[in-house]
Amino acid sequence: MNIYEMRKQLRIAAVSVVMAAVALGSATYAWFVTNSTVKATTGSISAQTNGMVLQIVSGDTPNHEDNREALTTASAVGNQISPSSTDNAKSWFVPATWSNTKVSSYKEANTDEKGLYRQGNNSYYAFAVGNYTVYTVKETGRADVYLNPDSPLVVTPSAGASENWFNKIKGSLRVGIVVGEDLKFVYAPTQPSSTETGNDVNATMGWSCVASAGDTTQEASYMHLYADNLIDQQNGNWAAAKNGALYDKPAGQNGKAIATNVGYNGTHIKVVIWMEGTDSDCVNVSDLDDAQKANPTFNVTLNLVGVATE
Repeated sequence: MNIYEMRKQLRIAAVSVVMAAVALGSATYAWFVTNSTVKATTGSISAQTNGMVLQIVSGDTPNHEDNREALTTASAVGNQISPSSTDNAKSWFVPATWSNTKVSSYKEANTDEKGLYRQGNNSYYAFAVGNYTVYTVKETGRADVYLNPDSPLVVTPSAGASENWFNKIKGSLRVGIVVGEDLKFVYAPTQPSSTETGNDVNATMGWSCVASAGDTTQEASYMHLYADNLIDQQNGNWAAAKNGALYDKPAGQNGKAIATNVGYNGTHIKVVIWMEGTDSDCVNVSDLDDAQKANPTFNVTLNLVGVATE
């Protein structure tokens, strides 16, 4: 095999985004009926390399001072998150009014860069966010980053978490990947229901969201993936192709990289995690009082892989 072919087939890294120890903050979990919160205490991102060039750090600056073969772990502190909704990971919406127990209108939350906003005398986080930089060392190559086809996103509960509690959390979870100002896609660990609606007067089934202030929900316009389905609604394939123990770029003409030509100066990747308030799983759960006594938490791990840029 010549050098060009070897470089094409270099498999650079497996990258994991982790939000750990996420806990329910109230005895009821609903679309702001009781101002419920979920707590995300830490976040980290790590890379397991096979001797090639990709490294990763928390923040916006590559670490070229470390001479280790691979800097494999970067961490960030998370925060509490309350149910919210967005169509672009820029504008975030929360309930403004209710009709009985259902949300009837929405307002835009004035969030800061960490997702914090005020509602009345209280403060909430619409999302948790981690900022990371992936980069290569000493111009040893460039990488394109894709989803890991084996386990793109894993949600694991702590001991003592009830199955019902865990399924509701997992069902309304959303993970958005942002590069620059571009929301690449949103991933859900389970497929949103096509037959059930959320806690909204004007509800939308399936991939629902609030896109503007007012009284309506709509189908989300962002590219979306779920569970093991890593092809979006426009047939874009975001997963690397598995080749034995190695990875290639996606087969065919519809491959979609999260980041391309990642080099010495690095590429910033922002990971945004929220609980989609309009989802059918973001509703009251009858056994949460008992479930909450065990102080359950869950971890979220997003797995990515790097393939050498051709």
